[in-house]
Amino acid sequence: MNELSLFSGAGGGLLGTKLLGWRSVGYVENNTYCQKILAQRIEDGFLDEAPIFGDIRQFIKSGAVKKYQGFVEVVTAGFPCQPFSVAGKKKGKDDERNLWPETLAVIRAVRPRYALLENVPGLLNSGYFPEILGSLAESGFDARWTVLGADDVGAPHRRKRLWILAYPHGKRVEEHGHGKAANAFSASEVADSMCGAREQYGYDGGVGGESELGADGKSRFGPWPTEPDVGRVAHGVAHRVDRLKAIGNGQVPRVFATAWRILNDADGAVIKKTPR
Repeated sequence: MNELSLFSGAGGGLLGTKLLGWRSVGYVENNTYCQKILAQRIEDGFLDEAPIFGDIRQFIKSGAVKKYQGFVEVVTAGFPCQPFSVAGKKKGKDDERNLWPETLAVIRAVRPRYALLENVPGLLNSGYFPEILGSLAESGFDARWTVLGADDVGAPHRRKRLWILAYPHGKRVEEHGHGKAANAFSASEVADSMCGAREQYGYDGGVGGESELGADGKSRFGPWPTEPDVGRVAHGVAHRVDRLKAIGNGQVPRVFATAWRILNDADGAVIKKTPR
């Protein structure tokens, strides 16, 4: 599929799309250092040759986004997580770094078959998640999601992330030759059932809501550091701060590809409806 990548970063997620066999036809990334990395990886042949755009707001304002309508099957976007991270100020929609409205504007303009979105699990409990689902529904898209981390694909650290797959109303399941899957609800249905659902949609759960806690209430994986200790490897390295920031904001390629496969399985148990 042809992919338009928003918030491309240094290309971690793009390596995930390579695992899926997708072709990148456009990159939108505002960070200068990451732009240079993308350009170098294109020159090296690791990434597809395509335009690199800067700020997403200018990408929309300039009209460049309209050139991708009818040309792109999937829009990918790890839109900024700082407004929703439990480690931040948790301002949500009032945070000036919240670029969900711009992300949605691109999806509306391009009208892709799919949009694969990524953010921190804290978004589920931020109070803003129903607004995201509602705005997708108003734009003609249903959605399903899961929380998946690096530990779920064999890495020694957690790095849990929320993954959302959006697709035009009713289209994705029909394309797979199924009726409406028991666990596939429209974005508007799920948004309506989100109130007070922290336990149901707690972000400490693994894939499909599977708890990481054993019967004794303790983690099945033992104590976890926030991130694994990588020692002193970054000391003395050129562009150290830029590199660490790019890695911190990046996506684990195998997690990206696995999230797509899970969410695109019409029979996979991903979404559970909250009892009324």
